[in-house]
Amino acid sequence: MALPQPLESQHRDPDSVLHRLAAAYIPVDGVVGIFQALHFPTTPWHLHDFYELAIVECGTALHVSDRGIEPVSRGTVVFVPPGVGHEYRQCTDVRVYNCLFRADLAEAELMWAFRDDHLRVLFDSAHRSRGQASDRIVIAQLDEPATASALAALEPIRLGNPDARTRAGQLAHLLLALDVVATAVRAAGTADKASLPSSVAAAVQLMEDDLAFPWTLAELSRRTYVGPAHLARSFARSLGMPPIHYLSRLRAERAAAMLTRTDDPVAAIGTAVGWPDPAYFSRRFRTAFGVSPREYRHRHERATRLTVSGQKVVGA
Repeated sequence: MALPQPLESQHRDPDSVLHRLAAAYIPVDGVVGIFQALHFPTTPWHLHDFYELAIVECGTALHVSDRGIEPVSRGTVVFVPPGVGHEYRQCTDVRVYNCLFRADLAEAELMWAFRDDHLRVLFDSAHRSRGQASDRIVIAQLDEPATASALAALEPIRLGNPDARTRAGQLAHLLLALDVVATAVRAAGTADKASLPSSVAAAVQLMEDDLAFPWTLAELSRRTYVGPAHLARSFARSLGMPPIHYLSRLRAERAAAMLTRTDDPVAAIGTAVGWPDPAYFSRRFRTAFGVSPREYRHRHERATRLTVSGQKVVGA
């Protein structure tokens, strides 16, 4: 679950972007690349032109993306589509097992995955059906057996075993790992929905459906037919924060998505998510993401230009 509080001492530099290219990480004659990375205290905001399946082998850190700020540890899996930015902060003894595969697989051998009932939870079929690339990071926590299974599936590729040297062989091992991760993601999603009390689920749905509405605890209570104190306790017990804090997180995440996917004016985006006052919108957004809305958009636009030109800029 994303944390509502910011890491205000570690603002991102909107003028520093690291763009990682498949050519630097995936062998020319292969479709999957594997490497283990030791992360320093902060791995800056970066994007890449390939899919990344990152499995945390050890250590702890905070993962930052449009989803928010989320703790990671051994067994955490981060699945990142091409062109989507993320970073790691406050890394302590972190080693990440990175599995990278070419984006063009989504147009060839893995095209069916967008329609597969099991794997589409990773590939975001809703975007695919509208002719768009997936832009959603997926994070799951694997238990120890699942972590071992995912790593064991990929290790033959890293070692260059005979059964993992061909395109078909690499895809076979990749699919075994993706199957493990998809199983965990689907199980977590089912458990999350089943565990929410009806009043909490109803309140979440109300807020998600109309972020622009000036929600208050009293109004949510009235709409869900439970007392304010009871709703607040149930919300905190189920989701780890009060309803209005959860609403702020939803608004910030929706605003971040709109800043990167639309050309709408910043003020209009603030109004659309329920923060019509530009100054207040900027403060709330900075609290969630460490930069102002304009800086956030500027960084994304610059990274997109680098993607198109094929340049690679390394941020400090």
